[in-house]
Amino acid sequence: MNLFMQPPVLLASSHELRKVGFELEYSAIELQKSAELLIKTLKSGSMEKINPYHYKIRDTYYGDFNLVLDFQFLISQGLQKWLQNIGLDQFIETEIALALEEFIATLSQTIVPYEITTPPLPLDKVEIVEEIKETFRTNGALGTDANPLYAFGFHINPQAFSFKVTEIIDTLRAFFILYETLVLWLQPDIVRRISPYIKPFEEEYIQKILKASYRPDMNRFICDYLQYNPTRNRALDLLPLLAWIDSNQVFKTLPEEKISPRPAYHYRLPNSKVDKKEWHTYDAWNSWVIIEKLAQDKETLAQLADEYSKYLTDPFSFLKKEKWLQKVNVWLKKQI
Repeated sequence: MNLFMQPPVLLASSHELRKVGFELEYSAIELQKSAELLIKTLKSGSMEKINPYHYKIRDTYYGDFNLVLDFQFLISQGLQKWLQNIGLDQFIETEIALALEEFIATLSQTIVPYEITTPPLPLDKVEIVEEIKETFRTNGALGTDANPLYAFGFHINPQAFSFKVTEIIDTLRAFFILYETLVLWLQPDIVRRISPYIKPFEEEYIQKILKASYRPDMNRFICDYLQYNPTRNRALDLLPLLAWIDSNQVFKTLPEEKISPRPAYHYRLPNSKVDKKEWHTYDAWNSWVIIEKLAQDKETLAQLADEYSKYLTDPFSFLKKEKWLQKVNVWLKKQI
């Protein structure tokens, strides 16, 4: 039984079935073993060791998967290459550099997760991510609840079906309206919520987006987004999508930010509780589908955007939170 809900728009602008990529963070299973488990689950693929902290599983039925120790310095080049780049390789012996690299990696494993990154999967193939989660759970993978220092996420990268600025704004509006409900639904780990990884949007920007009169062209929208959100650390990160649309504008404004342009949203709110039998990847995915459903329900979206804007500015909003959540849940129950 497929428990992954279908989004309201199934086809991309290319008229092909939309795709979605996933990033699953975990600990306690080293990369070599992880690669073996992944090949076994996918029933296809060959292992390539890029470096000790990055494995690639090539030529699976679904495309290429990446397995990494999610510590960008080690993944991208390793200590030796970095020393070479800054001209210090001639002063530090290879054995010392390798020892330092291994020490950093070992230290990182106490708080830095391993990460499986899937290729973009067609909507009719997304169930494989639940199979991967179950394989890793039964083989001892640990999730964000396993250690107070962990802040592991399950990131979702749904392909945008439209690059129209109005559709992107409506998706953002829907996310803002549903945010408090999504937090109750997904219960993101407290360490993740206080960490910089999924910072909420500033209320000034939320109010700007919620206004029905806010109808910028794409250039103005990107400028506004970059002004208020010069970071990837948002629960719904638009930088990869905006960089795909206009890379010059994004990289000119944020030259130091590591952004991978792609035609997809980057939904970062869900936890990774890979060790919990009751936690399922389809629940996280379905929470995204609900955002898209509200974004496409234009009449309800406009009504709730106006009401949410008033709720946020109400000095007694803390007394009305339960009433607001009930209103959202009335709409939500009709969708599930």
